[in-house]
Amino acid sequence: MDENDRKPLSEEDLALVHALQLHPRASWTGLAPVLGAAPVTLARRWERLRAAGYAWVTSYPVVRDGRMQVALVEVDCAPGRLDAVSRALDREPSAMTIEHVARGRDLLLTVNARSFQELSALVLDRLGRVPGVASTRTHLAAGVHVEGSRWELDALEPAQAEAVRALRRTDEQTGDTARTVDLHGPVYGPIVRLLGADGRAGAAAIAAALDRPASTVRRRLADLLRSGQLVFRCEVAQLLTRWPVCVTWWIRMPTAAVPGAVRRIRRDPRVRLCLSLTGPANVLVTAWTQSLPELVAMQAVLERELPEAEIVDTSVVLRTRKRMGWLLHPDGRCTGTSVPLAPAAYPISMTGDDLG
Repeated sequence: MDENDRKPLSEEDLALVHALQLHPRASWTGLAPVLGAAPVTLARRWERLRAAGYAWVTSYPVVRDGRMQVALVEVDCAPGRLDAVSRALDREPSAMTIEHVARGRDLLLTVNARSFQELSALVLDRLGRVPGVASTRTHLAAGVHVEGSRWELDALEPAQAEAVRALRRTDEQTGDTARTVDLHGPVYGPIVRLLGADGRAGAAAIAAALDRPASTVRRRLADLLRSGQLVFRCEVAQLLTRWPVCVTWWIRMPTAAVPGAVRRIRRDPRVRLCLSLTGPANVLVTAWTQSLPELVAMQAVLERELPEAEIVDTSVVLRTRKRMGWLLHPDGRCTGTSVPLAPAAYPISMTGDDLG
């Protein structure tokens, strides 16, 4: 999109996206009184946003038992090979997110694997052998404290936001006992994959895509939603928000100080990711900020409120080319093309406070 043609999201657009961040599968009828617009108007508005790549809803399985391995992989490329390496990594299902970053590394990948052994094979045998990759450095995640599905805009008034949360609580009250389903088997797996491509897909659309009876798909979709095994996440093109600058801080602190630091970090709404890592930098924090001066100010606040912490590296994201499997335009809009996450490499989503 040409810079002169890009139009910022309107307040009504931002309010709709914020509402879907709080309740990604909310019905237009349910949202209409909260947002003060007719259901058909909301549906048209959302289709325009989605078609333009301004916002999109995806889904992925929750991991509750901690068996999955998450890692941050720094990638250095041989001279002149950055573009070729990036295109090759775009197609790697286990590379969930790919960022071009300033200072110290060419690319930063967020990757996932089913086990430590598979993670080792991913880094050494696949990523490390991509033509043009000069070196990699891997940081293992020992805990996920904040992740992107919990980040939200501030477009709704507090009363509106609470109304959407109440709508979600009502929609999730089924009266039936939720049961575990096999997300990867032949019964539910195809539905899970379609919901990954469109987290708002309804039973009729899924049935048509799978050529199955709508009544059968409706029951199975209800089973999936009741099971609580899927996370639904509404994304927005970052550069069209008022937080266009993404920064990652690599922080070193005493292990005993991490729980208190995480509680402080969680209170800042700009934070999108917080991990405990192995290695000298044992905490990673990623945030969206309004500007470079605000980035510096936020870092000063972290240093003041976490006196036991040392920020050992600050890395500004120059461009995000892939987020949770979706390929992005240089301006952050979704291209509409996704690389399905490998069945053995679904991302971790928090289901509770792992720090107690």
